[in-house]
Amino acid sequence: MTTKAGQDQGTKRRLRMSRLKAMSHPLRAECFRLLVERGEMSPSDVSRELGKNLSDVSYHMKRLMDLDCAEVVRERPVRGAVEHFYAATDRPMIDTEEWSELDPLVAEGLVCEFMQMIIDDFVSSRKAGIVGADKDFHVTRTPMALDAEGFEEGMEAYERLRLEMSEIEARSAQRRARSGEPAVPVSSSLLLFKVPRSRS
Repeated sequence: MTTKAGQDQGTKRRLRMSRLKAMSHPLRAECFRLLVERGEMSPSDVSRELGKNLSDVSYHMKRLMDLDCAEVVRERPVRGAVEHFYAATDRPMIDTEEWSELDPLVAEGLVCEFMQMIIDDFVSSRKAGIVGADKDFHVTRTPMALDAEGFEEGMEAYERLRLEMSEIEARSAQRRARSGEPAVPVSSSLLLFKVPRSRS
């Protein structure tokens, strides 16, 4: 007999392995990121956005679905065929236990990719004349000296903030669903600033 705790551990392990597999291929990781950032997209949308071959993108979108990281949310007839639109079922978050299981080259590439996305967000916001145009942004750089225990406490504090921001996002989505108010796109990297609206 499997206990509830055992089931929970099994579910966590399955989700962890799914995320690792999703992030283990650069193109699949890019597809996953776009689904998280943009909402529902078809393989054609992703192919145009990334400038990648449609058949390669279609393959990796299906793999994301197989890995329970994406789902088909609607279909549309197109010239005798059916176009599928996918949405992410999870965010591409990798915890410390998962990180230790990544190939070192994949891990290095992901760190660089994450930082580049933060920089891209800031550059696009500046080019659009958004960040810095009013008081509605938060950018803090505070050099500190911590011991090992203090560093662990800091990591826990940042994780609490990330989780709190996720709850804020969920409440915002509920309010927007009721009011029809358009979303305010932001970049939250423990920086917080508005970004231009998505073109898609």
